[in-house]
Formats: sequence, structure tokens, C-alpha cells
Amino acid sequence: MARKTQRPRTPARKLVSGTTKPEVTKSDDAKPAPLSSEQQFQMEYAYVIRDLRQVFIIAGIMFALLIILNLVLR
Repeated sequence: MARKTQRPRTPARKLVSGTTKPEVTKSDDAKPAPLSSEQQFQMEYAYVIRDLRQVFIIAGIMFALLIILNLVLR
């Protein structure tokens, strides 16, 4: 599976009263703090843990269903 790439952030847009076009403002102090490698890993692969949990739950249900069917059909 391909690794996600981070896109550069676009400047914040601000609406000025009386106009309909957004005005772009730059803010130097709005830079996010750099993330540690562990935090970045957790953000990028959070969906994997959720998917694995669902797969194991479904596998457990199917295994239990096989045991029950084995007992019933004897």
C-alpha cells in the first residue's frame, strides 16, 4: 500500500465584510508544531488498527458460527 504524502498547507482565507471574495492572509505564527515519528505513524495508520479490529471481530463470529453449525448438524 502506498504511503500517504503530506500536502503543503494553504494560507487561511478571511472574508471581509461587504465583499464576497475571500481575502488571503498570511500568519507566520500559525505554523503547527512538528510531530514526532510515533505521532505521525499513529495519524497515518489509525485506519489500519480500526480495520484490523473489524476483521478479527468478523473472523471470531464466523468461527463461532462454524462451531455452532457443527454441533447442530451432527
